[in-house]
Amino acid sequence: MSGQVVVVTGASSGIGRAVARLSASSGHHVVLVARDAGALAAAAAQCRGAAR
Repeated sequence: MSGQVVVVTGASSGIGRAVARLSASSGHHVVLVARDAGALAAAAAQCRGAAR
C-alpha cells in the first residue's frame, strides 16, 4: 500500500504521532493535523526523516 495518502489527526503526540511516523516510514504520503503548531512541526520533521 505504499504511496497511499494517510490523514492523521492528533499527530503532534502519542498514538497519532506514532501512526504518522510509521505511515511515513512505510512510504505513505502523510497529512498531519493537530492543535499545537510547535509540536506538529516537530512531528512533521520526524516524518520527513522517517520517509528517507
